[in-house]
Amino acid sequence: MGVHGLWGLLVPVGRRVSVETLAGKWLAVDASIWMVQFMRAMRDDKGDMVRDAHILGFLRRICKLLFLRARPVFVFDGATPALKRRTLAARCRNRDAAQAKVRKTAEKLLISHHIGNDLFY
Repeated sequence: MGVHGLWGLLVPVGRRVSVETLAGKWLAVDASIWMVQFMRAMRDDKGDMVRDAHILGFLRRICKLLFLRARPVFVFDGATPALKRRTLAARCRNRDAAQAKVRKTAEKLLISHHIGNDLFY
C-alpha cells in the first residue's frame, strides 16, 4: 500500500525525530495507515480484533499528540487509484489460489488417510 519506493526517495533527507520535538508543529497524519495499524495490532486474548480498535487507537494517539502540544491534521486519501485496484485484485486472486491449494491438499490428505485406515479393517 502507499507510494511504492517513497522511503527510498526520502532516505537522503529524512531523519528520525522524537515525538516530543513536534510540540507546536502541525503534523500530517495518514489516517488510513493508522486505521490499518490499529485493526491489525489491537487484539484480545483470543487473537480477535478488539471491538472499535480503530476508534480507540485514534483516540489514544490523538490524546498523546495533543498532550505533547502537536497539532495533528488528518489526511484521508480519496478513491483507490486504478494501479492500486489492480494490485489489490491480484493479491485477492493470489490469496484465493493459495486457499484453494491448501483446501485441495487437505482433501488429498484426508482421502489418503481414509484409504489407509480402510486397509486395517
